[in-house]
Amino acid sequence: MTHARTTHVAQRQREPSRAPPKRSAFTLIELLVVVAILSLLMAIISASLINVQVAARSFVCKNKLRNVAFDFIRFSDDYAHPWRGDSDMDGKPGFRVVDFQERTYGIAEFWRTEGVPMSGIGPGTFLSDQYDATEQPMICPAGPQELHRRPMTPLVRKPVFPVENVSIGMNKRLHRVSRTLNDEFVREDIRISKRILEHPMIPLAFDVDGQKAYENDLHSSSGILPYFSAPPLETPDVYTSGEFWFPSFRHGGKMNAAFVGGQVLSTRDPVATSGWNWAEPPITR
Repeated sequence: MTHARTTHVAQRQREPSRAPPKRSAFTLIELLVVVAILSLLMAIISASLINVQVAARSFVCKNKLRNVAFDFIRFSDDYAHPWRGDSDMDGKPGFRVVDFQERTYGIAEFWRTEGVPMSGIGPGTFLSDQYDATEQPMICPAGPQELHRRPMTPLVRKPVFPVENVSIGMNKRLHRVSRTLNDEFVREDIRISKRILEHPMIPLAFDVDGQKAYENDLHSSSGILPYFSAPPLETPDVYTSGEFWFPSFRHGGKMNAAFVGGQVLSTRDPVATSGWNWAEPPITR
């Protein structure tokens, strides 16, 4: 009995011990693959978020421009329009587009409070009112959001500033057309006729680059304001140099534009896009 027990113990001692299984670990290559996959997913998600943000801002911009176009249609109607400011005070037919611009900005004779307290700007040499970027239709949501205005100041004296922050401008050919005087091109102020509504594909308001307009003004004697812009066309005129052309393509490489007819379109090439009528509008002398 003792011999059998001894033999059994000896056999158990000769058997290899059963150690617990080792835990498997990630290798360096596996870790690198995981990091690469996570990085790719983050890049895809980030790009999607950026695209969503760009689309959202473009949507808001188009809605603002559409409201500007609808206000212009009413402003152009001789029977349904609101007060036209200086355009109504001189007794002449038609209206000046600069008065519509001033009304949209709420400046000059169209001054109105925005619910923002008046405050000193810079050294305190003048007072200004800051626009509410969500309410002001002439501020693109994808552009600079800080814009101020000076009280009772006409548009030609830069009452909306900083001019570098202006992000939506109007068709300058609705403001001043090109005329020939002594074999030279000159710009002439015009009055718009209600007949302009018969030409719905004339661009009215669109994305502009205020910084570019500011830089152009520094190197020009023409007095370039960011509130109006006009492209050079095939037919030579006062805008042929291109110094008055400073569009912005901030919406995924596209420019948004509202038209006289009320529609809002986007394009990468506003001059070459078929159907866009940049030629001189119907006017009243």
